[in-house]
Amino acid sequence: MKIIKTSHDEAIVFTTKIDAKAQQQISTFVSQKAFKGSHVRIMPDVHAGAGCVIGFTAKLIDKVVPNIVGVDIGCGMQVTNLGKIEINFKELDSYIRKSIPHGFAVNKKPTIEWPKGLQQRVKEVSERIGSSYERDLKSAGTLGGGNHFIEIAKGKDKNKYLVIHSGSRNFGLKVAEYHQKKAKHICEGLTKNNILPKELAYLTGEDMSNYLHDMQVAIEFADFSRKIMSKKIVGFLQLNYSDLDKFTTIHNYINLKDKIIRKGAISAHNNEKVIIPLNMRDGSLIAIGKGNENWNYSAPHGAGRVLSRKAAKEKLSLDKFKHEMRNVFTTSISKKTLDESPMAYKGINQITDFITETIQIVDQIKPIYNFKAN
Repeated sequence: MKIIKTSHDEAIVFTTKIDAKAQQQISTFVSQKAFKGSHVRIMPDVHAGAGCVIGFTAKLIDKVVPNIVGVDIGCGMQVTNLGKIEINFKELDSYIRKSIPHGFAVNKKPTIEWPKGLQQRVKEVSERIGSSYERDLKSAGTLGGGNHFIEIAKGKDKNKYLVIHSGSRNFGLKVAEYHQKKAKHICEGLTKNNILPKELAYLTGEDMSNYLHDMQVAIEFADFSRKIMSKKIVGFLQLNYSDLDKFTTIHNYINLKDKIIRKGAISAHNNEKVIIPLNMRDGSLIAIGKGNENWNYSAPHGAGRVLSRKAAKEKLSLDKFKHEMRNVFTTSISKKTLDESPMAYKGINQITDFITETIQIVDQIKPIYNFKAN
């Protein structure tokens, strides 16, 4: 554990290793008088991010910084227990490539099975913030790129698990950009006089409420999108989706129930089931939350990067990447995905050594199939 103190406040970091840039981002936040008393707690997967440190949690008080949650609002993972089914991974991979748009691609036609009221809320938000409503509709049920993935993993119970990691696509991006632009305009006097960093421009009052509303719509959009993809794959595997056990863990959002801000962090309330992805080779931890208030009822959202995407592509070997993934069926290993190599992430012990106070690990599900946009 490490404590970062300033004249206004302090942050507790639940690890012993932290890079200089990440430490500076944390120090900058707790140096602001505007955010005093936010109870900042940083998860063990901490690393520097765009405008905000990854692994950030804090209490929501009377101000919100759209830039902290960031552009991939509601990004998270859905886990579906498939049982002991046999799977032809070559056929599955072909189906996913043909049926689930990935990268920048969207569906040719929007889905027609929207949850009650969600499509109308997306329409209202999309039109107000200047997004493309038609494209947003077509984006539901698409994977995206970067670290988003579709995976089949096997647990110690020999069951196979479908794991889908995706976010709110361009819709969430537009929500974030719209409200951060507004925050920058409102806080222009503070930022021009160097009282507040531009990346921490905030909203209050009605503007804050409007952001939280739009953020919640983006969260629901992302959740629905994962469900569409899960249902498609489960249907391809000739299983009944409604009969299967499933759960979801999200990691870029503000929980309106517990009023905790989480950026690259997950909720870990008492008895809450969660998933924490490690990397393409080692799979994910399945755990149960302990409801630790000092941790802001939170846990890390992954292993955390040790190399930036640029550094990973410059320093890591494609041959080594292929070798490390030799036990996983995947057609996604290439120079384009080298930044997602297991070597780009922290080792499992750098996470598990620090999380016993907030979660109890019950399994480590190991990947046997992986797909990423490439």
